[in-house]
Amino acid sequence: MSSDKNTQETVDELSRVLVEALGQAGGQRRVVVAVAGTAGSGKTHLCGLVRSAVNASSSSSSSSSEGEVCAVLPMDGFHLSKAQLAALDDPDAAMRRRGAHWTFDARGFVDAVRRVRDCASDTVRVPSFDHTVGDPVPAAIEIRPSHRVVLVEGLYAHASEQPWAEMAQLADELWWISPCSAAQCRARLAQRHVAAGLAADMAAAELRIATNDDLNSKFILAHRLAPTRTIAN
Repeated sequence: MSSDKNTQETVDELSRVLVEALGQAGGQRRVVVAVAGTAGSGKTHLCGLVRSAVNASSSSSSSSSEGEVCAVLPMDGFHLSKAQLAALDDPDAAMRRRGAHWTFDARGFVDAVRRVRDCASDTVRVPSFDHTVGDPVPAAIEIRPSHRVVLVEGLYAHASEQPWAEMAQLADELWWISPCSAAQCRARLAQRHVAAGLAADMAAAELRIATNDDLNSKFILAHRLAPTRTIAN
């Protein structure tokens, strides 16, 4: 976002929207919001800020000790594992293009969101992603009964191809993160790739962005559902 002030104003607005939606739901179901954007647009960071704001607001307005009301369900845990990629027809291409829509367990992702939506009184366990080993970690994230608002975050959370497109029926809102600066997105991505060990240096990171991330961003821009809200970031 362009400034700390703008960031806080955006987070405050979004948290108010979610708290109001939570009140309208009346505790009968979870409120699900699908948050998407191109690679490096700041989805994860924004979701973390909004989650904290919603939980703080809920805590200050309620004497309940049930726990946090807002959780984030990241798409990252639904990467195909390296072993699964190795079993594909072209394992070298699969590893090189890891992060493309076809290198994810799309059905598993959508079904997990459906369980979160439909089984509001249950604990739903979903995988996370361990960047140290480069693979998903099964059942590492818990969406508990106290979690009444769930932010589903990922590059393909608005993809219009099946089965991703089922998110249109599962989510109460579709939030699209629109980056203010393409250069800032690339810088975020490059730093992330180096930190995760996906690139040896910034030059290698830029090459990875050009040959993989840019392709993924072009795909989602051409194949996405219409958002209910666009957020400048």
